Amino acid sequence: MPAPAPKALALDFGKVLTTSPDYTTYAALQKRLGVSAQAFGEAWARHRHEYDRGRHDALAFWSLVLDETVPGIDAQTVQTLVPELTDADFACWDQPRWDFHRVVQAALDDGVPAAIVSNMPPRLGPRFVAKWSWLQRIPYRFFSAEIGLVKPDEAFYRHVLERTGWDPGLVLFVDDLPANVEAAARLGFQTLLFTGSDEDLDTVARWARS
Repeated sequence: MPAPAPKALALDFGKVLTTSPDYTTYAALQKRLGVSAQAFGEAWARHRHEYDRGRHDALAFWSLVLDETVPGIDAQTVQTLVPELTDADFACWDQPRWDFHRVVQAALDDGVPAAIVSNMPPRLGPRFVAKWSWLQRIPYRFFSAEIGLVKPDEAFYRHVLERTGWDPGLVLFVDDLPANVEAAARLGFQTLLFTGSDEDLDTVARWARS
């Protein structure tokens, strides 16, 4: 008799493995460039989806953001600023949710397989894996820019299932965005719309132990 298929966890990254982003990491740059946080944030949001999809590299993304918010900025100045902007972007999301990290690590200790399923721009995911070394224990790490797909596109979820071989009915998909959770549910995943509450942490821990 074949072994039963394992239960598994599919985890978003931002606002799940992290707390809310700290956009003040851009404040010094915004002040130097004379751009408001609101205008910067709106331009950032307008172009982020395609950056997460991998259609823009860092230079292209930040060029779009700064062209819209800093009148007359030249290409050489943008190129010079890209490393600092990229570091600020990383720092913005470098807000670990330690209590949930402990829940996930306990699940891994118990042999529950896990995957990261995240919309994330080029090179940022591996940078987090290098800094938070325990993430290397997660065998599957799906960062959108690396595969050219973004949530809530169903193709992203199908890619995850193809690569892992998991039965979606045995996978708890955890994400903070309703659209992403709804797309997973349509494909048969068990889902949790994550808020970071103690109840959410208990739900994931009970799933892993059951």
